[in-house]
Formats: sequence, structure tokens, C-alpha cells
Amino acid sequence: AISDVLGRQNTYAVFGLGIPIVGLTPYLCHMASGAGAGGEVDMWPLMAFYSGSVLTITFYGGVFSVLPAYIADLFGQKHAGAIHGKALTAWALSAVAGPMGLAYLRSHSYKSAVEDLLQAIDHHDASALERSFGVSINDDVGIQKLMNAKTLTIEKLMELAPEDFVDPSPYLYNTTLYAAAGLMSVAFLSNLAIRPLDLNKELKQLERGSVRS
Repeated sequence: AISDVLGRQNTYAVFGLGIPIVGLTPYLCHMASGAGAGGEVDMWPLMAFYSGSVLTITFYGGVFSVLPAYIADLFGQKHAGAIHGKALTAWALSAVAGPMGLAYLRSHSYKSAVEDLLQAIDHHDASALERSFGVSINDDVGIQKLMNAKTLTIEKLMELAPEDFVDPSPYLYNTTLYAAAGLMSVAFLSNLAIRPLDLNKELKQLERGSVRS
């Protein structure tokens, strides 16, 4: 009903408000995981994160509900069903490829965090890693096996890390969220780039084509 008043394209532009929400999520998570003055946790970042998550999920549902009407407005009722089916097929493929790509980014961030932890532990106590896990800092194969077996984790490494070393766990999804915000930005700009056809121009081109034939 709201899209009938605002227009389909403007409604999708409103859904673009999810871009800053997703892009700022890492910042909110960092703020929520840190302690404020006196050791008290600041609640506003956590409340903003919860509110933004609910709003983003609402936008996701709105995209699905408005899409058929948007397609009908752009291409007409005659072709709306077929185009909507193709759009849903592409959506299904993105539901597989998207999480795989984002999971790769998260995995890369995890490995980078472990490498930084290992270096910090080695500088702090060179023998700590071998005493706890039976591998040296240079044993890449042994470290990878322990990581695959979930024996060597960030949580366990933090027990050996220097006291001033910042826990990287809240930062593991930064690249994933930034990538998601970037893809959403591309979709937002693509929506704004949609323009109605110039019917007079199209009819003239059809007439020229029929005359030449």
C-alpha cells in the first residue's frame, strides 16, 4: 500500500537505508563489545544494532513483496509472471553463491586474526605455543591441522596472548559486512538508473525499421 503512494522505484530507494545500517554494523559491534567509563557497557550501540537488524530484515521482506508490482509497472502485466520467475531463479542462485563468497571473506579474516595472534604470542613467550599445542610458530602444516580440528582457536590463543592484545573476535565479520554493503550500493544505484522508455522515440525507430525492410 505504501509503494502505491511512493511509487515502486522510490520504495526501493527507501530500502537503500539498509546500506548504512549494514555498513555501520561493525562499528556498533565494536562499541557494544567494549566497556565504557567505569567498566560499564554502553547500551545504545547494542540497541541500535538490534533496531537496525530488525529494520534490515523488514526491508528484505519488503523487497520480495514489492517486486511483482515493480516488474508489472516496468514491463506490463503480460510479461510480469515470466520475468518474476526468472528474477526468483536468479535470487535462488544468489542465495547459494552470496553466502559462499561472504563465508570466504570471514574465513580469510579468521586466518589473518590467528596469524596476528601467533606472532604476538611468539614475541611475548616463544615457547608458549609449543607447550600448549605441541607446534612451533614455523610449523604451518601442524598449525593448519590444529585449526581444521578446532583445537587451535582464537579463544584458546587469547589465553596465551599478551594482556594488552585486543580480542579480534568482534572484527571477524568486518570485511563480510562491508562487502554486503557494497553489493547493496550497486543494487541501489542500479535501481536509481532505471528510466521509463521514450515511447515516441521507440515508435519512430520501429517505423524506420519497417520502412527499411
